[in-house]
Amino acid sequence: MDGSAAAGLLELVQLLHANRSEGCSPAAFIGSAANRHFHVLEWLYDHYPEVANPAQELVVAAQHNRIEALSFLLPKVTREQVEPALEAAAANGHVAVLENLLRRPYSMERSLLAAAENGRAQVVQFLLERGHTDRYQLVNPALIKAAEGGHCNVVELLVDKSDEYTLSDVLITAAADGRGAVVELLMRSGQLGKLHIARALEKAVEFDQCNVVKLLLEGLAGEEETSHLSGGVTIAQAVKCIVNWAFLAAVDQGRVNVVKLLIDTDSDRMSDALITASSNSQLEVLEFLLEYCQGSHRRCDDFDQSITEIAETAASTRSMEMAELLVAKCDTLSTGGALRIAVDNDDLDMLGLLVVKSNAVSIQEAVVSTAATNRVQILEFLLERCNAVTIEHALIRVAPVGNSTVSRLLLGKCDPGAHARIFDNAASHGLDDLVQVLLDKMSTHSIRCALISAAMNGHADVVKVLMDKSDSTGITCAFEMAAIRGRVGVVELLRSRCDASSISFAASAGDANVIHLLRNKRARRE
Repeated sequence: MDGSAAAGLLELVQLLHANRSEGCSPAAFIGSAANRHFHVLEWLYDHYPEVANPAQELVVAAQHNRIEALSFLLPKVTREQVEPALEAAAANGHVAVLENLLRRPYSMERSLLAAAENGRAQVVQFLLERGHTDRYQLVNPALIKAAEGGHCNVVELLVDKSDEYTLSDVLITAAADGRGAVVELLMRSGQLGKLHIARALEKAVEFDQCNVVKLLLEGLAGEEETSHLSGGVTIAQAVKCIVNWAFLAAVDQGRVNVVKLLIDTDSDRMSDALITASSNSQLEVLEFLLEYCQGSHRRCDDFDQSITEIAETAASTRSMEMAELLVAKCDTLSTGGALRIAVDNDDLDMLGLLVVKSNAVSIQEAVVSTAATNRVQILEFLLERCNAVTIEHALIRVAPVGNSTVSRLLLGKCDPGAHARIFDNAASHGLDDLVQVLLDKMSTHSIRCALISAAMNGHADVVKVLMDKSDSTGITCAFEMAAIRGRVGVVELLRSRCDASSISFAASAGDANVIHLLRNKRARRE
């Protein structure tokens, strides 16, 4: 019988009623109400009133726009039972049903919400015209639902009746969900300032909504808002701060397409962006940032320092991909401690990659670090990739901390023509072991110059090594320069090798301590 009633077959329903005892279920009433079979519904009420559920049938009739059934059922329900039918009619866009049901006042909160959620603009318009415009109870919740569903026609009806705070929240949610049409409509309404747009931009970036980011950036373009917020900050400053953070957030999350959109808004934070990308291994973003800095010549003031930190990160994390990126995108690298870190890690692959583009200072630091820890294999590896000047400077720095084997290895890589210069530098730095190694290869002139350098700098140990190999001219000059510079130990060491005129000169022109020393010596002799 249920199926026959739903199909409108009244004669069959009557036949079953006469010949069968099963009767029907509430489904017979609902089916006839839903399918416009009012004559069947009336008959069922006459013969099976105890099975009927008029409240449920009213909802179904409202849902399916069955006006005749509504008129029949409405007297059979209570006031409270009408509201679900109103909601069903609103959700399905049946204005005529609403007109039929609204013969007395009802709460329309759920009905307006249902219409907005389902994009029923005609129903929303109808309800607004009937005075259901309470902002907080009706309009704002409906606007939120309409925006969530992307129903711009409904949003447009409600936007002028809402408030700034709700519109801002709706804009932020729409931006996060990528509902570009809703975002555009809300911005076009003219009720939201740039601070609201900036906050929505931050959320769009978080959820990688590129198309929405484009729209919001257009909304931020143009004249800046100069009014002040609490604390004396202008709206323009607050907007810039939010956009800056959004840019760094995009870098941090690896949103390369968003980064490309925001890059021109925040060149001031380029250093932070580079470091953030490397710290989080966002290599695609890092590659874009490096290309941008190199191609547009918009390097930040501390670009080189940023590159140094990135190189150190690559070495610390053993990220060959990051190192390869730096080598490919940078003409030269101030790798800072990166080479030293690679040395500490015994990472020859990283060393071989970074040293190609590293500047002389970075390579020299790595050589010194390697020599100080006696890592001969790595040292030889580095020396094959160093120029002569770098090796020479490294030798002077290594000699005090490395062993003689390391010093000889470095010396062997130096140009023999540079030995005299190295010898003199070693003497001036007090490197007596290195001086000893080179001494037999030096000319009288070189020994004389080295002795003077050692004496001037107060390196008595080196003076001891050289004084027996030097000529009298060298000793005299060294003695007098030591006296002028106040190198008491050297003066005392060389005094016995000097004639009276040199000693007299030193006693008159020398440093106060030297003069005191020489006068005491003379007094004791007398």
